Amino acid sequence: MKLLDKTECDSLKNCIDTNTSLAQLHEENVPRLGSIGKISVIEGVDQHVSNDRVIHDWLVYAGRYGEKTVDAHLASIRIFESFLDGKPFDRVSQKDAAAYRDVLVGLVKTSKESGGLGRSTIRHRASHLGKFFEWLRHQDGFRRLSGGIPDYFALPKGISAKNLQDTPKPYPTMEETIAMVRAMPHKTISERRDRAMVALTFVTGLRAGALTSLRLRHLDVEANEVVQDGTDMRAKNGKCFRVFWFPRTDEMQSVVRDWIAEMQRLGFVTRDAAFPACTHLTCQKLGHKPIDPMRTEGALSSAFSVASNKVGKSFSPHSARHCLASLGDSLCLTPERRKAWSLNLGHKTEGITETHYGKMSDGRRCEVIDDLRSREVWTEDEKDLMLDYFQCKLAHGSADFMRARKLARTREGSLGCEDVLD
Repeated sequence: MKLLDKTECDSLKNCIDTNTSLAQLHEENVPRLGSIGKISVIEGVDQHVSNDRVIHDWLVYAGRYGEKTVDAHLASIRIFESFLDGKPFDRVSQKDAAAYRDVLVGLVKTSKESGGLGRSTIRHRASHLGKFFEWLRHQDGFRRLSGGIPDYFALPKGISAKNLQDTPKPYPTMEETIAMVRAMPHKTISERRDRAMVALTFVTGLRAGALTSLRLRHLDVEANEVVQDGTDMRAKNGKCFRVFWFPRTDEMQSVVRDWIAEMQRLGFVTRDAAFPACTHLTCQKLGHKPIDPMRTEGALSSAFSVASNKVGKSFSPHSARHCLASLGDSLCLTPERRKAWSLNLGHKTEGITETHYGKMSDGRRCEVIDDLRSREVWTEDEKDLMLDYFQCKLAHGSADFMRARKLARTREGSLGCEDVLD
């Protein structure tokens, strides 16, 4: 029998956690740099170290951004460094920036099967590098860099312009949402946890990272609200705000309340995760150590896959936000309501909600235009004019009278009536 050391024991325990990618837990899949000996060069990887110090300084500066944002910018910087074969950044010229810009333009015109990239990816890479060199030229040792370098990363208008029509992201209707939650299995405690996660996503519109890192203290089922605490959760940009449960989600709210009550019966307290990993879904002793939230959003993604398959479709956790934005378009008929709905989704302005969420498909746009073309939809001025006409407030033969009579005849014709007041 072999006794495991602490490191091996920890690795074995981590493998038991089904909510963590196993590919990241096996050190034998990558060079073991912590073992005895040295690996001077890692095979298959181009190592460029001349810019490591300044990139480290940039990482310190970029600490104010979210982790995913930093990773995306860092990837763009490192790819550009590889393009220059590790050339020190203090020697970068406008020609280098222009040459790389031309490479990016060429990738847009190349098929993805041949290594091409989409317009959005190209736009982000060029933008990242422009911002990086704008910061770099103000650092000690780099002030001699040409101030025009960031401009040389600018893409041609034909590339930087957005596509004519982005394909709207699929999202469920509220009817499909209710059907999804109803059809989800809930015999085991892990299935009930998954169903409650899906339900709460539509009740609150929280992003996947924030929802899976919720603790019970963030939920108030009596006040129908959730507190997103960016200091204690995986929230986008560390944002903190209060979410009031959205209307028309009563059935899903009941699922969430049932789950919270079950957690409390098992001995979970306010400091514990609202949706623990499967290994912790057991009765807890009094005074137990805090149960931390899951480290990834994998369980929520899997739960959405199960739920959406029940209605024969495929939706991601983020589709819940699109669904709620679309619902808001139907319910919020005043500026004040639209603003409140947008703020409840965590958006600073209504424009963010309207631009990026609940987009209208070509089919729906065609239906709306056809409805408007049918003349069964009237402006407020036209309604007032017709009302004055029927109440005999208009002078006979006047321009308003003639226009109102024409509107009235059109309206009566659409309703299948023949008699129009003359």
